[in-house]
Amino acid sequence: MGHEEDDKKVTVDTSLKVALQSIGVQETREEVSKEEYEELSSKVSQGVRLRMEQKAREQNRVLMWKSRVNLVKHARALMQNKQFPEAAVAYEKYLRVLEIVYELKSGGLTPELFNKSNRSKELTVITSVYWDLLRIYDTSPAYNERMIRASNKLAEFLPFSKIYPQVTKALLVFQRSCKNPRVIKNLNKQLKIKRGPCFIASSVYEDELHPDVYTLRLFRDKFLKKHEWGRKFIYFYYLWSPSFSKYISNRTLIKKLILPCFRLLVQLLRKNYD
Repeated sequence: MGHEEDDKKVTVDTSLKVALQSIGVQETREEVSKEEYEELSSKVSQGVRLRMEQKAREQNRVLMWKSRVNLVKHARALMQNKQFPEAAVAYEKYLRVLEIVYELKSGGLTPELFNKSNRSKELTVITSVYWDLLRIYDTSPAYNERMIRASNKLAEFLPFSKIYPQVTKALLVFQRSCKNPRVIKNLNKQLKIKRGPCFIASSVYEDELHPDVYTLRLFRDKFLKKHEWGRKFIYFYYLWSPSFSKYISNRTLIKKLILPCFRLLVQLLRKNYD
């Protein structure tokens, strides 16, 4: 008698089918055993719970993303008031918010996450944060490891940021007064390795940190390097450009003739790739 009750079929009503479909389970049977029915109901409950948890995580991410602006503003205000430890905490919170939003481990932020035009401003903000952290952590030997981490991340982000010329010049000044010149020297070395020289442009502008030279370098790194023909162009450019830049180094007239060409090119690049 008990065995017959176990074999009794239960109707799978429309509401259960709809609930199952909402969690990606297709159930076409009209009747199932009591045990199967309970299993299907359990799947719906788990699915609803998971969806609620996912929705809560998404809402939390949205709130955290919105909070990042205030964190940076607060940190900068603290910097102006020379409350450096408090500013560092606020900056680190900002970076952690980005890591959580992008589901990354600590220290996992990369420039590639922000190289789209609608995120390029965030890349500049991140770069400025690492620059401030570098200077904050230079104030005490206890922060040496943190300073090195900030230095490495700055070297990673700075070549892709619009504040590259300003920060690079500021680094040269900071190197004379900082408490950890070894870290800053290493940072300058990393940046030179990462960016590579733009021989002809640097020679024509007579300033390798000129904003136009930076734009050309950025075009090389963010566009040319992504294409095979671009990489070939870079290869041949570095093959013959050192000798040509040396040739024009003391020929002012030639440089004056080339300069308008570079300016026009930079203008076009900023219009199309900035």
